[in-house]
This record gives sequence, structure tokens and C-alpha cells, in this order.
Amino acid sequence: MKDEKSYNGDLMRIGTETENKILDWLKLNNKEILDLREFRLAQRMDVDFGIETKDGAILLAEVKSDKWISENGNLLFEWNRINHFVENKWFYLGWGWRSPAQYLIIRNPLSCETFIFNFLQLRKFVAVYVNENCKDIKFTIVETDKQKTTFNLLISMNKVKHLYKKVIIN
Repeated sequence: MKDEKSYNGDLMRIGTETENKILDWLKLNNKEILDLREFRLAQRMDVDFGIETKDGAILLAEVKSDKWISENGNLLFEWNRINHFVENKWFYLGWGWRSPAQYLIIRNPLSCETFIFNFLQLRKFVAVYVNENCKDIKFTIVETDKQKTTFNLLISMNKVKHLYKKVIIN
């Protein structure tokens, strides 16, 4: 049975814990962090934090929690979504393409391994990867909730190891 909303219960609790741990870590390593999670527009754009750099620029970060990600596992890149109940807007880009964030930060809540990607570099890689491997790419389809289904590209972390910085965030 599908949930009414995908972000409730344990998933929401684990995701919020991950975001809070990353927020604390970011505050230790940067000038100023803007917590954008409560702003509806930021939620719709798939942005969690603004990171002020030493020169005053604001870089945006999207945070994900994924208990399956590891250096020997797969990166899940949300490709598209289907919204089953919005007429003429059924199919739209997933966060992998849609988010304006400069950084994608994915934390495994079980191992505390955290992978920090430059989103633009990752997207460039994904485009080339799909072009060169189109017959062998792997997608997973997730019935997210009663309203949405997501199509996700799975890429071996071995293929993207040159694109991320790994840290442990307890």
C-alpha cells in the first residue's frame, strides 16, 4: 500500500536527522549557512542550504539521505517524476536535473559516509555516461507515494569516484 505522502514517518525523521547533521558540519567549515528548508519555494526547487563563502558568494546545496550509498554501491540520480493527478503536468524533471544547487550532498545514515558532489560536474558526467552506455544503463522505478512515481538512474560509485569528496559526518 502506498503512503499518502512520501515524506512522513521514518523517512522524514531520518532525512531531517541527516540534514541537521550536515547543517552542523557545514557551520563548522564555512562562514555562514542559510537554512532554506522551511521556505516552500526552496523545497519545490530542491535546495536545502545556502553556503556563504569567504568572498560573500552564496552557493546552494541539496541534501539527500540514502542508506544504500557507499563507495562500493550505486549513486541514485533522480531522472524524472510522474505526478499522477496534475493534468498536463504529469511528467517533469527529477531533482537530479531540476535543482539549481551547486552541490549535492548525500549521506548514508547507517555508515555516516557522506559524498559531496559538484552538481554541474555530476550532470555533465551523467549526460556523457548515458550517451556512451545507453544500452547498459540501469534505472529503478519507485512508487514514491500515491501521487508520485520516480524514475532513477543508478550509476556505480566506482564510475563517479573522481567526482566526489567523501567525509564522515557523525
